[in-house]
Amino acid sequence: MKESEIWVRLFQVTDLIRELHDRECVEDRPPLRSTLAEMKILGCVIATPGGCSVKELSERMKITPGAVSQIVEKLVRRGPLVRLPDETDRRSVRIMLSPAGLERHERLNAEFGKILSEMLTGVPEEKVAIFVEVLDHLIAAKNRLT
Repeated sequence: MKESEIWVRLFQVTDLIRELHDRECVEDRPPLRSTLAEMKILGCVIATPGGCSVKELSERMKITPGAVSQIVEKLVRRGPLVRLPDETDRRSVRIMLSPAGLERHERLNAEFGKILSEMLTGVPEEKVAIFVEVLDHLIAAKNRLT
């Protein structure tokens, strides 16, 4: 299989998961419609006790501080994130999850986990283990390539 075919399939699966997420939501639980960048920011913030600065998020996500600032501003306006003064540097702020942000992050993880579980129904456990091993290899390859 050509690398371009793998690339296309990865995008197809990502799109399929998002489509299934939107379809699964009901009126009282509307789709979260988070972009991948928003989801990554929520993940970075939740993984860092004490929150993150825009600079730290920018470095982790490998995007410009300006792009991070725009995403953070959108998430602050919608409620999942809050800005708090940095206790060690008065000129800086820390980006942290609000209670609504924690609920949003947990809901996204649960819903996408459920969808993936349903998609893998019928796939033998040993093939799932190989799939996870290949994904781990792709993730680890970043260190070789950078």
